[in-house]
Amino acid sequence: MNIEVTNQKSQLAVAVRCENATMSEISVLATAGLQKIFGFLAQQGMEIAGAPYLAYKNGNADFSQFDVEMGIPVSKEIAVSDEFFMSKTCEGKAVTATHKGAYKDIEVAYTALMGYIAENKLEPTGVYYDYYISNPADTPESELLTQVVFPIK
Repeated sequence: MNIEVTNQKSQLAVAVRCENATMSEISVLATAGLQKIFGFLAQQGMEIAGAPYLAYKNGNADFSQFDVEMGIPVSKEIAVSDEFFMSKTCEGKAVTATHKGAYKDIEVAYTALMGYIAENKLEPTGVYYDYYISNPADTPESELLTQVVFPIK
């Protein structure tokens, strides 16, 4: 797995939030949340400007619960209501890796990134991103690509 320190550019996104999500709930919540956003963007006639993402925020010490932001990048700000809000993805230095394979196996990438951060004495911000590069509807599970991004201070 190739781990890099990159300079992330922030993207504007339409997002939804789920608080206190457990790891066992993430898959179902992510699918439902991203489908809602895709539907909302279609109703607005908005084009997608980047890969859908999940941002894990405010995790507890054992990584069993998180506040999760699910978002889809867009090219311009739009009026939102109800459960949707405008957000921006991380900007600045980050440690990144691309995971190839099933989402259930992404822990391998997280473990590698955390090891790299510790080994290089870097300080993470505490927010972690998964960018879904390939579409699970038309990509075999073994070929799915997910970019994992750990913003650092």
